[in-house]
Amino acid sequence: MLKVDGHTKQLGIIGDPVDHSFSPIMHNFISGETGNNYIYSAWHVKLESLGKAMDGVRALGIRGLNVTAPHKVAVMEYIDEVSEQAKLLGSVNTIVNRDGRLCGYNTDADGFYMSLEKAGIEVNKSKILIIGAGGVVKPVLIRLIQGKPESVTVVNRTVSKVYDLAERIAEQSGYKIKTELDELDFDIVINMTSAGMEPQTEKLPTDAIEPLKDLSFINDKTAVVDMIYNPDETLFLQEAKKRGAKTMNGLGMLIYQGIIAYELFTDTAVPDGMADRIKREVFGR
Repeated sequence: MLKVDGHTKQLGIIGDPVDHSFSPIMHNFISGETGNNYIYSAWHVKLESLGKAMDGVRALGIRGLNVTAPHKVAVMEYIDEVSEQAKLLGSVNTIVNRDGRLCGYNTDADGFYMSLEKAGIEVNKSKILIIGAGGVVKPVLIRLIQGKPESVTVVNRTVSKVYDLAERIAEQSGYKIKTELDELDFDIVINMTSAGMEPQTEKLPTDAIEPLKDLSFINDKTAVVDMIYNPDETLFLQEAKKRGAKTMNGLGMLIYQGIIAYELFTDTAVPDGMADRIKREVFGR
């Protein structure tokens, strides 16, 4: 159980909005279970106040922050150090205050990759299809590339976004992603759009991509991943399961990125099995 006293160190999350975040529940659960004297809060920070918020982190000695939309890129301007991986991924979602020096990391992409590994989904030598080309795609895509897949294809309703993403990835990493559906043979299919989330629960991410509309490319050899975790099983995952696919939602990414961040904040290792306990006791899944 959490006990707040004069030695309690402060953690938190900033964003606009931020009241939807599950991070306070998850991090405070970890502190309560491990006996670490930390408490985690959520703070609504507007973009125009981001610099002042970082000054406040230093002034108040706040130990660490998670950063959510829309600040993951903008916050890099106001901190002192950015890890090489976060620079490569192009965004920061975790900040650690080391004696007034703010150090930025990206745990989102590693959290997603770890969730795949824990689910037994092998990236190496696989053919990957990503549906979507929004801001969250780039860091996850770069992390997937580091796992040495055979190929990565990205499709999106707005094709120009795919071309722009492919150009940036090629310039940054030298990796050439595919932007055309020359064949419908994939080992891993990942939805990174909002289709399936409220109020779009009856939509499929493939609806806007003509060659994919009938879902015939999904079978019992396909792993289908949806970044959405609320609802627990989107229509896309339901349809994939009917076709025999292995399915996974985005809850694992949320949990594992949080565990990685917590270990950075506290300089302690989270006990084995904590992810399963969070999934069961915090999220009831």
